[in-house]
Amino acid sequence: MQPKELPTADQTLLVLLAQTGDRDALEQLLHESHGPLRRYITRLAGIALADDILQETALQIFRKLPYLREPTVFRAWSFRIASRIAFSQLKRTRGWEPLDAAPAERLATLNLKVGEPPDEAFLMLLDQVSPASRAVLLLHYQHDLSLEETATILEIPIGTAKSRLNYGVSTLRKQLTLERKPA
Repeated sequence: MQPKELPTADQTLLVLLAQTGDRDALEQLLHESHGPLRRYITRLAGIALADDILQETALQIFRKLPYLREPTVFRAWSFRIASRIAFSQLKRTRGWEPLDAAPAERLATLNLKVGEPPDEAFLMLLDQVSPASRAVLLLHYQHDLSLEETATILEIPIGTAKSRLNYGVSTLRKQLTLERKPA
């Protein structure tokens, strides 16, 4: 079971307290944001890079929190920091391969059931979508953010967010269709 995210008012209060130097508020804020950020980072950059990216994200949040002018946007702001660090790491390590280069056995039969968490095969398929589209898919569907919020977090125009979402969904749909066709 995943912990619930803090309501916006509670999170805003924690941000304000942390900005004034309340160490307990900072610890609680980091603790409460840890789960959602970990899920996002793990799916975006992979489990091998997740711990390093999450640690760097927490460090950047700690360093930059005093300069956050609008405490009500903490959630989106923390996802933006995580996205920047993850993209930087992925570019440095070239931690993804294009869909065309993926071996067929990695895209083995998928067992999708509506309303259940995705299985490992689906997550492996999601890994084959470009990191830019994967970020939009994860923020929009996994974290229930609107396309406007997603575009703001990723610092891209709304049209680009829509295009990346469409590309990601189309790629997944195409792969699922190919996998279900008899040989």
